[in-house]
Amino acid sequence: MKIKVSEIPEEGMDVDEKSVVMLDEHETEASVQLHVDKRGPQVLVQGTVAAAMTLTCSRCLNEFVQEVSMPVDLVYNPVEEMGEERGAIGEKELDMGFYREDEIDTDVIASEQLLLNVPIKVLCSEACKGICPRCGHDLNVEGCTCPADEGPSAKFDELKKYFKRNN
Repeated sequence: MKIKVSEIPEEGMDVDEKSVVMLDEHETEASVQLHVDKRGPQVLVQGTVAAAMTLTCSRCLNEFVQEVSMPVDLVYNPVEEMGEERGAIGEKELDMGFYREDEIDTDVIASEQLLLNVPIKVLCSEACKGICPRCGHDLNVEGCTCPADEGPSAKFDELKKYFKRNN
């Protein structure tokens, strides 16, 4: 949904909608509940964005669905108020967003907030065992049959010998 800044009433407006966003090649439906206020050219957006996100576990590489809900508290200014150099963002502009052509897109708000709140290391569970570094078998399903004496460091034994000879 696109919000026309010039059409925001004095008392503000509420937005309650479903928004389809693309997150990491997955189409996700987000629930967007916002209150939008206008103070001069500045627009204040507060509320929540919630979604069931399809994520890939960093350890076992399996996809899983995680419910997320995050608060939204944003300030938007017209892009014309950006720094003196066109496109330059100064220190005071780091905590604000910008709108152009009298529009703010709630789909963009939803996708930005969801992407910004994905953890760096996504885990399907804290107990996830991951995959075997030698054969790639999912250790959550069953243990692998790789010999125990060929641990991950066995790959580097020849490199260790090389450094010992050359030091």
